[in-house]
Amino acid sequence: MRFDFRVEEAAFVARPNRFLVIARLPNGEEVRAHCPDPGRLRELLLPGVTVYVSRAQEGGLRRTTHDLRFVRHPETGCLVSLDSRLPNQLIGRALVERDILGLGSPFQFGRGFAARYQVAHEVAAPETVVGAGVHSRFDFCLTHDDGSLTWIEVKSATLVEEGVARFPDAPTARGARHVAELTALVRGGLGRAVILFVVQRADAVRLEPHWVRDPVFAAALVDAEAAGVRLCAFTCTLSTEVIELADAIPVVTRLSPVL
Repeated sequence: MRFDFRVEEAAFVARPNRFLVIARLPNGEEVRAHCPDPGRLRELLLPGVTVYVSRAQEGGLRRTTHDLRFVRHPETGCLVSLDSRLPNQLIGRALVERDILGLGSPFQFGRGFAARYQVAHEVAAPETVVGAGVHSRFDFCLTHDDGSLTWIEVKSATLVEEGVARFPDAPTARGARHVAELTALVRGGLGRAVILFVVQRADAVRLEPHWVRDPVFAAALVDAEAAGVRLCAFTCTLSTEVIELADAIPVVTRLSPVL
């Protein structure tokens, strides 16, 4: 997927709050950039590290002039995407173009993405509200020829430690609720479910729940796997112009943290 923005290289200065980054352009100007990733990012956003920002569209009520897009890992130089909105776009396009999950291909988007992907048939709906006591809005619901459903929830991961991607980077009550409700759907016989992690960098060989930072989410993921929820993960290859899904990597859950 080719990006529809152009970036400028900058140096990270500070992060006053989760959604605001101060960056210094090569001409010395300091700019305020929106940070779309609410995670801690403490191993990435270090003083002086190279980041990439794009100029925001004019208008609206926003107080930032730029958007934070990427960061160079301070030790390895690996490029990391920090846009938590990208994974849904990547998976949406992949479901149209190829059978990434072995569920039958191709799936095609309905009215929600028809204009974006120029697809006509309504067999997949984005951002689907389940109902029946389940209050989450899941990312995708695939309808199969036999009428059965596969619910898909996409999660963005940016933290990688010694080749192991870990999710979440910070506690996420919303994420744990998503996992628990997908588990309830499967146990209630309301369809299949997939939790799909997109690691927005290329240097991970497996993904694990982050027991230390969010033991509630980690325990929910173990329970989901035991119930039959499918856990998948993909790495990405990317430049400042293009991002694409790369390798499928295993998701390894553990019943207790390894410290």
